[in-house]
Amino acid sequence: MINVDLLLIAIAMIILIGYLGDALFRATRIPEILILMFIGILLVPIGHLIPIRYVEVLRLFAPLFGSIALVIIMFDGGRRIDFSSLTASALGLFLGLLDIIIPMVIIAFLMNFLFDWPYVYGALLGTIVGETTSIVIVPVAARMKIPSDLYNLAVTEATFNSVVEILIFYLLLVFATGASSFSPQSYAKYVVDYLSVAVFMGLLMGFLWLFILNILKGTRGYVATIGIAFLLYGVVDYLGGAAVVAILIFAMIIGNYRSIGQHLNLFIDIREKDMEIVEGELEFIVRTFFFVFIGMIALISITYLIYSILITAVLLLIRYAEVMPLVKKEYRGFVWSLMPRGLTVAVLASILYSIGGTYFNDIFYLSFMVIIITNIIASIAISYSAHALETTLKVDEGNGNSGTN
Repeated sequence: MINVDLLLIAIAMIILIGYLGDALFRATRIPEILILMFIGILLVPIGHLIPIRYVEVLRLFAPLFGSIALVIIMFDGGRRIDFSSLTASALGLFLGLLDIIIPMVIIAFLMNFLFDWPYVYGALLGTIVGETTSIVIVPVAARMKIPSDLYNLAVTEATFNSVVEILIFYLLLVFATGASSFSPQSYAKYVVDYLSVAVFMGLLMGFLWLFILNILKGTRGYVATIGIAFLLYGVVDYLGGAAVVAILIFAMIIGNYRSIGQHLNLFIDIREKDMEIVEGELEFIVRTFFFVFIGMIALISITYLIYSILITAVLLLIRYAEVMPLVKKEYRGFVWSLMPRGLTVAVLASILYSIGGTYFNDIFYLSFMVIIITNIIASIAISYSAHALETTLKVDEGNGNSGTN
């Protein structure tokens, strides 16, 4: 039975540590992710300042916070997919897809060649560490005076690759945890059934909720909408469907409520700014929990560090190969620097850790190190490339070219 006092203390710790991390980030410009993870490492593996029983309380709530995080990530990502501007966002969407697919394939072969890992576990690792975090990238892009096409590229890529990562992760996880019982035919049938429930429920709830919002004008529909997203996740998961897919489809419908409403003669105002505030506060708590938590349970190992440096080097080379042929010359350095891994990596790695097993634990510890390494490199690279980009833009502006965000 859970001790209520310990639970309240744990929740208080999460909020206060999150506040401390945000304050230190504003004062030092050190990425908040690194600060929170270092606090977790300092509290338990190094300092032993927190009794293990408190860590065990947090461990019990990891699946709950993981589900909340997945709902928030998929809901936010789906809302940002604007049907009317898909053509303008095509490069960002394409890069977001490549961010996951290429590391998944290359790291699967690399881990099999070097360590004799089964391909599915290497693919899981590659999928997890392929994401670039919108937590860092969106604020950086927002506060810089950069061209609107570059801003849209950065935000679209960072948002969409999280969506792709989660979808592929669950398809691989199903195979990894049931590989011995799956034939190609049975796996294909399972995936179709798994997705069909989600697609049907996502479409049904999305359009039904638009009609309800049309009736409930002037209410706090934005709060209820987030509540419906959590309800949908729980129901679809209970029915054995892909809950994250249902949330994605629901969110895409909600995100395009204006254009859909015009076709259906609906007059809806969701008050998106208020919705983003609620989302932001939930994300703040979840983000703090996961980065501090994985710091607390981290295994500090030279072996994992060396392997993680190798994996990070591969990721940086992949990033370079993606960016060079697809991005404008003057943008390449800045876009390449947008490499830090973040919340989605932490959440998915924690899901594997909670399942347990040699490969899943290895993936967790390697992902933990990759988050740290990529954020350190990115903090330096973004600072340098942003300065170079701003210098280039000033020269272009002096020559009569403009179009900043």
